[in-house]
Amino acid sequence: MLGGIVSFFRHFTILRKFKRWEGSLDWGKYLGETILIETITKLFKNGVRRGGTRISLNVLARRLKTSRQTAARRLAELEKKGLIERRLETRGQIVRITPEGLALLRTFHRELTSIIKPIQRTIKLSGKVVTGIGEGKYYMSQLPYIKQFEKEIGFTPYPGTLDIKLEEDSVGIKEMLHRLPSGEVQGFETKERVFGKVKFFPAKIKNVKAAVVLPLRGHHTDILEIIAAHNLRNTLKLKDGDLVQVEVEA
Repeated sequence: MLGGIVSFFRHFTILRKFKRWEGSLDWGKYLGETILIETITKLFKNGVRRGGTRISLNVLARRLKTSRQTAARRLAELEKKGLIERRLETRGQIVRITPEGLALLRTFHRELTSIIKPIQRTIKLSGKVVTGIGEGKYYMSQLPYIKQFEKEIGFTPYPGTLDIKLEEDSVGIKEMLHRLPSGEVQGFETKERVFGKVKFFPAKIKNVKAAVVLPLRGHHTDILEIIAAHNLRNTLKLKDGDLVQVEVEA
């Protein structure tokens, strides 16, 4: 989620519109300081927490796409404001985010979430149920995928997919989904083969919670794959040829 936040405030100056600070800090003190919030967000994404983490100035500079000097200056400013604490060592520095820094991140996350949620849109795709070739069952039986989906979508996926052959009008919509921001689970490698990244979107089919999955390595243009906590064919009493509509949150 924080990655989405960073991308969001790069395009909008939302912070400058905020009038209050929710928490123990003075929100007005941080108005307009989006650069510092980006820096502390990058620290958080790189594993820096209250316990303290060693971080390289070179790594931080690359993450921020800036120079070492600028990265060092931002760290010094965060430290001055009490948002982080640092301990210099011969091999770098140990950085920890203070309770005040975490409070800032939580409030920023809460404020942006309240703004972003109303602009979520539902995209509808239609098609007929078809029998796949068993690839969905194979992929959704892989433990690394299962664990990531459990974390990202909140349920353990049934080992298999419901395959929908899309109507002509919906094929183009599916192609558009490939270009939209989405959730993503990482690929991995076993002794037998390499498994690629998979994009996903929360979805519903006949009011049943599900997710549309879009493998990044090749895809059948007119086939939409759907995962859920249960066997959707059985739960929804579907058979080949049944016309269904899928509501995708994008």
